[in-house]
Amino acid sequence: MSEMVQDQRKAYRHTLALNTEVHCRGSSQQAMFRCRTENIGMGGTFLPASGMLLEKAIDVELVFHVSATPTAMEYRIPAQVVRISDVGAGLSFPLLDRERQRQFRRFLLEAKVAARH
Repeated sequence: MSEMVQDQRKAYRHTLALNTEVHCRGSSQQAMFRCRTENIGMGGTFLPASGMLLEKAIDVELVFHVSATPTAMEYRIPAQVVRISDVGAGLSFPLLDRERQRQFRRFLLEAKVAARH
């Protein structure tokens, strides 16, 4: 019987598939791979499992790419793997200062608008 995992998110997540580079740091893998987010919010993101090279508690840098805008956008943010399951990995973002929060909110808003077109 599968065990139910309680959602511990502190911020709302948006269903948004962003092209993402995952740069593994501080693990035995020192690797980079590409995937797409399944959902994302101010507190973290979920990455589906296909080809996953992640381990719990490692630090990574995520690079999100949005190309469907007049100018391509990129946003870099550190993250930590907080949950691994058969379907993917949950990653948590660090607390951001006000300016980085504002920049990240703006990026997410513009990415959502771009995804509609």
